[in-house]
Amino acid sequence: MANTSLKDVARETGLAVSTVSYALRGAPNIPAETCARVREAAERLGYRRNARVAELMAGIRRGRGAESGDRLALVWAGGARDVLGREVAAGAKARAAALGYGMQEFSLAEAGKRPGRLADILGSRGIAGVVFGPVFDRERVEVDWPWERFAMAVVGTAEWRAPLSRAAHHHYEAMRLALAALASRGARRPALWVDAVTNERAHRGWQAAWLAYGPRGSAGRIELTRGDDAERTAAWLRRVRPDAIVAVNAGGVARLREAGWQGTAANTLLLDRQGSTAFAGVDQRYDIIAGHAVDLVVAQLQRNERGLPDPPRALWFPGRWAEAG
Repeated sequence: MANTSLKDVARETGLAVSTVSYALRGAPNIPAETCARVREAAERLGYRRNARVAELMAGIRRGRGAESGDRLALVWAGGARDVLGREVAAGAKARAAALGYGMQEFSLAEAGKRPGRLADILGSRGIAGVVFGPVFDRERVEVDWPWERFAMAVVGTAEWRAPLSRAAHHHYEAMRLALAALASRGARRPALWVDAVTNERAHRGWQAAWLAYGPRGSAGRIELTRGDDAERTAAWLRRVRPDAIVAVNAGGVARLREAGWQGTAANTLLLDRQGSTAFAGVDQRYDIIAGHAVDLVVAQLQRNERGLPDPPRALWFPGRWAEAG
């Protein structure tokens, strides 16, 4: 079989790709009979280890990593490279460096919004691994990219037209962190005030966890906002009379105050406290999330895999709770 991959051997033996990889290396945690069965299947299928991958893995095990010339790309498909973008870039580059790779940033906008042209630039520079940065200005990303040429992963929850592996914030579990903080504060009538579009992009994870784990009556104290309607928010505040509010970020708190919310830092919690230490909330740590995306791409490169994964993998990180100050 031409171009036989580890995935082919795994399919033939009914084992996981990782198990096949360990078995071919004779790892001590794999039974001898399993190693023999995997080697026999690999020989029958004509599998040959990729010499570059073998060299890379040996270097990593020796602590050397990849050759210094090996690079990955961090590609921005949309959105401004603001504070969050810098956090993503710093986390991705730090993780790439720890694995022995360099990383260079590229933008589709700067490439004239021509994905094919940017892909050719990456190919000419010998870059085979791509991390797509998060997109926050829309729920779905439509990019006509030559998927078959690269090992890829995306940062964030926005949906892409192709089934890519991803590393993202775990909004559902993050809401459970906020609910635990509300309980510790003795909140009896907490309310949730979030932007509806953001909630959709989060796959309704915040809303789902609130409904599943919120205290009695909390289902009736959700406001999914659309636009900046202070009068509607004021009417909602009068109706639900919350003793604590969970909002997305400091900008949301400002809008709540305009509508009449007079809560303090003790009973106003954030689902994303980035850039605002005045409130307690979830530190989403997109530097760590970006590092997870790098791990996904490097793992594909080490398996000599290119193109869309089947199935795509997902790594979710709920962030960390941080008190004010």
